Amino acid sequence: MKKYAKIFGLLFVIVCIASMVFSACRKDIPEVEPEPVPPDTTYNGYNNDSVGLEITDSITVVFGDSHWKTLSYTSRIERDTTTNHFEWVYIDAHYPGAEYPRFELKILNELGEHTGWVSVSSPTGVYTIPGNSLAGDIKCGNLKYYSNDSVMLVLHMPDGTVRANWWADTLKTQVLNYNARESRLTGRCSGVMFDYMQWFLAQKNGTPINVAAARKKPIAISFGGLQVVAD
Repeated sequence: MKKYAKIFGLLFVIVCIASMVFSACRKDIPEVEPEPVPPDTTYNGYNNDSVGLEITDSITVVFGDSHWKTLSYTSRIERDTTTNHFEWVYIDAHYPGAEYPRFELKILNELGEHTGWVSVSSPTGVYTIPGNSLAGDIKCGNLKYYSNDSVMLVLHMPDGTVRANWWADTLKTQVLNYNARESRLTGRCSGVMFDYMQWFLAQKNGTPINVAAARKKPIAISFGGLQVVAD
């Protein structure tokens, strides 16, 4: 019996020593940092390019059946110092390597969502005429779209300007983020455009139509991390 007691006692001592050695060794092993969780790339339903997760300064455009992406754009900030003192961002972007298609977007440099629609008048009482500014939320901004180079021939105005052949019928603008330190803007706009060239030619040919009767196309534009420049 004494023999077994000595054996069990010896085993107990060995286990205690092994436990102490194991504990000492564990203290010398550096802790392993857990792997970081991959970022969510489904940011608000955008594709990756449009929010700068893979390519910064990118723009994605869906207009009717056409779909294009570009890094070719200019942007600027203009402050309205006479009326509402709003700070507007103007974005002029075009298809890479070509002058058309292109668009001009005016969007408020402020987080939020705003909706507007085409303003019309009927001075003759016979047909409606579109205004240059949108009705509705005064913070909505505006959008003009040039689908091809035919606008140069048809919509080249006497003062030298060229009018877009598609104007906003309804428009929703959204600013999701503005990095003031780097002056980078992320947002989108969507709505319906009407064929201004069709309306213009009908008026010019003596067979005017209402703005509501012009052809329509849906549009959606998203952009991520665009660099904007203050005046």
